Amino acid sequence: MLNTFRTELQDFWKEKEFQEPTPVQEQLFKEASEGNDVIAVSPTGTGKTLAYLLPILNQIEVNKTLQAIILAPSQELVMQIGEVAREWGKVVGIKTQTLIGGANIKRQIDKLKDKPELIIATPGRFIELTSKTKKIKVHLVKTIVFDEADYLFKDEHK
Repeated sequence: MLNTFRTELQDFWKEKEFQEPTPVQEQLFKEASEGNDVIAVSPTGTGKTLAYLLPILNQIEVNKTLQAIILAPSQELVMQIGEVAREWGKVVGIKTQTLIGGANIKRQIDKLKDKPELIIATPGRFIELTSKTKKIKVHLVKTIVFDEADYLFKDEHK
């Protein structure tokens, strides 16, 4: 499975001294790499983030066009995913950007001028920047990930 990834990702996997992929990674890699819709449930610490992130990074072209979006329910989770995405994305030249509410929106808009290929965001800030400011162009996005979808779609008005 790992041998299907870009050489740089394979080398970084080895550099990080990872052994075999975890079960969730093994299952998600194949499905996600083929472009299939996937729902995964796995305990914390089993490698879910890399399970969906590596196939995305393997497929994204370095071309300053937004191609993938990851939405997460909290600022903390967006920042955690963003850290992993930046670390692994840097290996293949992919620009990533995190967008969270509460952060300086003007600074985030300025950073969008760098044209990231991958955005990790909280839903509120993402909606704000796509609908109100028109600063994010989503027409070429190929992949959308809903991390912790059960929390993202939770009806808090009951």
